Amino acid sequence: MDPHPAERLMVKVTLMAAPCLWCWEIVDARDGALIESSWATEWTGYESSYEAWGAGILRLNELSWRRRGALELEPG
Repeated sequence: MDPHPAERLMVKVTLMAAPCLWCWEIVDARDGALIESSWATEWTGYESSYEAWGAGILRLNELSWRRRGALELEPG
Protein backbone atom coordinates (compact mmCIF):
# COMPACT_ATOMS: atom_id res chain seq x y z
CA MET A 1 0.00 0.00 0.00
CA ASP A 2 1.27 3.48 -0.87
CA PRO A 3 1.69 5.28 2.50
CA HIS A 4 1.08 8.72 0.93
CA PRO A 5 -1.33 8.25 -2.00
CA ALA A 6 -2.71 11.80 -1.84
CA GLU A 7 0.74 13.35 -2.25
CA ARG A 8 1.04 12.10 -5.83
CA LEU A 9 -2.26 13.69 -6.94
CA MET A 10 -2.39 16.93 -8.90
CA VAL A 11 -5.01 19.32 -10.24
CA LYS A 12 -5.26 20.28 -13.88
CA VAL A 13 -7.83 22.48 -15.60
CA THR A 14 -9.33 21.95 -19.03
CA LEU A 15 -11.41 24.19 -21.29
CA MET A 16 -14.42 22.24 -22.52
CA ALA A 17 -15.69 22.95 -26.03
CA ALA A 18 -19.39 22.57 -25.29
CA PRO A 19 -20.40 24.14 -23.04
CA CYS A 20 -17.61 26.70 -23.13
CA LEU A 21 -16.61 26.29 -19.48
CA TRP A 22 -13.53 25.24 -17.51
CA CYS A 23 -13.45 22.13 -15.36
CA TRP A 24 -10.91 20.74 -12.90
CA GLU A 25 -9.58 17.21 -12.85
CA ILE A 26 -7.62 15.49 -10.12
CA VAL A 27 -5.19 13.04 -11.67
CA ASP A 28 -2.53 10.65 -10.43
CA ALA A 29 0.81 12.26 -11.37
CA ARG A 30 2.47 8.86 -11.82
CA ASP A 31 0.20 7.34 -14.44
CA GLY A 32 -2.23 10.12 -15.40
CA ALA A 33 -5.25 8.18 -14.10
CA LEU A 34 -8.30 10.36 -13.56
CA ILE A 35 -9.34 10.35 -9.89
CA GLU A 36 -12.14 12.91 -9.95
CA SER A 37 -13.51 15.62 -12.25
CA SER A 38 -15.78 18.58 -11.54
CA TRP A 39 -17.66 17.92 -14.78
CA ALA A 40 -17.88 14.12 -14.71
CA THR A 41 -18.57 13.88 -10.98
CA GLU A 42 -20.68 16.97 -10.26
CA TRP A 43 -21.55 18.52 -13.66
CA THR A 44 -19.90 21.73 -12.45
CA GLY A 45 -18.14 24.07 -14.86
CA TYR A 46 -16.41 27.40 -14.22
CA GLU A 47 -16.19 30.62 -16.23
CA SER A 48 -12.42 30.98 -15.79
CA SER A 49 -9.43 28.69 -15.48
CA TYR A 50 -8.48 30.45 -12.24
CA GLU A 51 -11.90 29.73 -10.72
CA ALA A 52 -11.71 26.07 -11.81
CA TRP A 53 -8.17 25.70 -10.48
CA GLY A 54 -9.13 27.18 -7.09
CA ALA A 55 -12.09 24.83 -6.74
CA GLY A 56 -9.89 21.89 -7.77
CA ILE A 57 -7.27 22.78 -5.17
CA LEU A 58 -9.95 22.95 -2.48
CA ARG A 59 -11.22 19.50 -3.48
CA LEU A 60 -7.69 18.07 -3.60
CA ASN A 61 -7.03 19.42 -0.09
CA GLU A 62 -10.25 17.81 1.11
CA LEU A 63 -9.30 14.46 -0.42
CA SER A 64 -5.77 14.70 1.01
CA TRP A 65 -7.07 15.51 4.48
CA ARG A 66 -9.50 12.58 4.42
CA ARG A 67 -6.90 10.12 3.15
CA ARG A 68 -4.31 11.19 5.69
CA GLY A 69 -6.89 10.98 8.47
CA ALA A 70 -7.88 7.49 7.35
CA LEU A 71 -4.25 6.41 7.28
CA GLU A 72 -3.60 7.78 10.76
CA LEU A 73 -6.63 5.99 12.19
CA GLU A 74 -5.68 2.57 10.86
CA PRO A 75 -4.52 0.16 13.57
CA GLY A 76 -0.75 -0.22 13.42
